[in-house]
Amino acid sequence: MGLWLICFFADSFVALFFYMRYYHENELNLHRCTVSEAVNLFITYYNACVQHKKGMRLCVVHGYGSSGYGGKIRSTIRQLLDDHKDRLEWRSGEQTDGNPGVTYVKADQLLPEIHENLAVNIIEFCDTPKTREKIAGHFRKHGDQCVLKAIRYLQQSNQLTTFWKGKHKCYVKSLL
Repeated sequence: MGLWLICFFADSFVALFFYMRYYHENELNLHRCTVSEAVNLFITYYNACVQHKKGMRLCVVHGYGSSGYGGKIRSTIRQLLDDHKDRLEWRSGEQTDGNPGVTYVKADQLLPEIHENLAVNIIEFCDTPKTREKIAGHFRKHGDQCVLKAIRYLQQSNQLTTFWKGKHKCYVKSLL
């Protein structure tokens, strides 16, 4: 699918036909998502593409952002891609076709699950003891279920230690 643009020039009867393609076969559109939703959706979509066919090229449409300096989704997705350079290749739309609202990704290896990415941030946050409520409140943009799953993952992998402080169960980074 695409859009045909027909332009008529005032000085002549010449018509210019231009076909513009608005989507790519493997396109993920993240418009109207929150940052958290966009990251979750991207990781899920990316991993599904890797499992389907390694080396698949994806077009991630995140928009440029209304701030004039690039949007939060764009910067968060690109930071995620930078953090996983060992698993994928990516190019900005500015480098490829001059469009700052897209990022092109080559899906090579699976990315860590959402709760695993969140787990790294929770470990850093728990340098000093924190209750589950404090952790969930600090990371509320990820949703309670994702935060609780990350906490369970950290406990099972012995990266978080629990203890009771009065009537409150506290979590702290394990000393390995």
